[in-house]
Amino acid sequence: MVSNMVKTGIVAAVGVTVIVLSSTLGWILVPDIVTSEAIITEDNEAIYGAWKSPPVPFFIQFFLFNCTNCELEGPENSSVVLDLQQLGPFTFSEKRVKFNITEKDGLLTYFEEESYYYEPMGNETSLDEYITTVNPVYFTLASLITDLAPPESVETLSIAMHRLLKDVGEHPFMRRTISEILFEGWSLQPYIKILVMLSDLAGIPLPELPEDPRFGYFYGVNGTDGGEFKIESGANGLDKLGLIRSWNGEKNLNYWNDDFCDMINGTDGAIYPPVVDVNERIYIFVTDLCRSIYTTYERDVETMGITANRFTVPPEVFDDKNPDNFCYCRDHSTNPELCFSAGLLDLRSCQFGAPVVLSTPHFYLGDEKYSNAFTGLKPVKQWHETNIDLEPLTAVPVFISERIQINIDVRRYGIPPRLLDINNTVFPVFWINETAILDQPSADDVTLAVNVINGLNISRWCFLAAGIALVIAGFVMLVIFYPK
Repeated sequence: MVSNMVKTGIVAAVGVTVIVLSSTLGWILVPDIVTSEAIITEDNEAIYGAWKSPPVPFFIQFFLFNCTNCELEGPENSSVVLDLQQLGPFTFSEKRVKFNITEKDGLLTYFEEESYYYEPMGNETSLDEYITTVNPVYFTLASLITDLAPPESVETLSIAMHRLLKDVGEHPFMRRTISEILFEGWSLQPYIKILVMLSDLAGIPLPELPEDPRFGYFYGVNGTDGGEFKIESGANGLDKLGLIRSWNGEKNLNYWNDDFCDMINGTDGAIYPPVVDVNERIYIFVTDLCRSIYTTYERDVETMGITANRFTVPPEVFDDKNPDNFCYCRDHSTNPELCFSAGLLDLRSCQFGAPVVLSTPHFYLGDEKYSNAFTGLKPVKQWHETNIDLEPLTAVPVFISERIQINIDVRRYGIPPRLLDINNTVFPVFWINETAILDQPSADDVTLAVNVINGLNISRWCFLAAGIALVIAGFVMLVIFYPK
């Protein structure tokens, strides 16, 4: 018959064994296995394939502004309030494929090709529809003359530019089809003489131009890549997964002439380190913005049956009163009054001097003076806010909606009011809603992964509790059977 001492020893030994096994398996071996399966490497075929060519459908929708009372020569006088009519959406599917991928020292180097395919949904307006909008080339030339020409020559050259363009039928405003404005582009031949004149004056050599140079906001980008990225694969720690280490071979940007503003922070917005902390900022490097931004937690949402943490871009990211943003204004050190107010980002520094200004759609969260300068603009949180919904454990993006607006800095520059009588304003051209949402198979995979992780977490704590209980029981038995 087994003695009480043996029974006590067995209970205690089993308890200690359970504690050791649950700790080893639950906190060391199983997490190591899970971690190894989450690293983006060619050996992990499933995750590598999904990263290389995301199965999640991406869509990009364009909403263009038609000016209903814009004359091609400009308004009759600066008191005219311009009326904007929003047209859209114009929907394109977006395919992303990474290529030239190399792995070294836990880092992935690659390029990503983006292709767009027109996929109208419902009764969308035709891409052949004409709209009246600001002429970006006209105001780019006017801006460059003001910035680059000797001050005493600015007005003379601006007048010459205005008249030369008028002679060939080009004006401050234009009528183009939606297709031309977006992907098809239009000929820049009428501008060549002026470009040559400006080049000679400023001493800046022009690049070799094609026989038929064209411009469209997305002209020539279909089937191209956004540069070389080098990111963490997760092999150096999952807390670093997806973090960008360099872009086009550089660890920092060179747009803003400031170490802080030129920092490249965060991921590319497609992958994130697992286990989301809602108290921390999530940084994203956005090539279209020529800078890194951050998002903050707003609330929990449910998408495809998955509870996710919603992160949004807070107002202070583009707040002109935020000291962190001073270096994004090229005039702040000389005259802060020349900087844009809240909600805008001047992209001249990374757009070859072109007066392109980015904002949220309808100037949502921006200074009201920008939306109030037009009729037809109505900022609404639901439609104009950028959202990123992350599953908390895996940090898989369940839903992404990135919304930005393209504007042109419209002013007279060096052109006399008798030729162009217009108020200084930021003119909206179009805004973009770029979205991605998990399809059902991907959502099922995420749900399965979350259930497995939760099951492992529950099991290891249950086994640990059982082991501790057995050890305690052993001590209790020792006291009962062998009292002092």
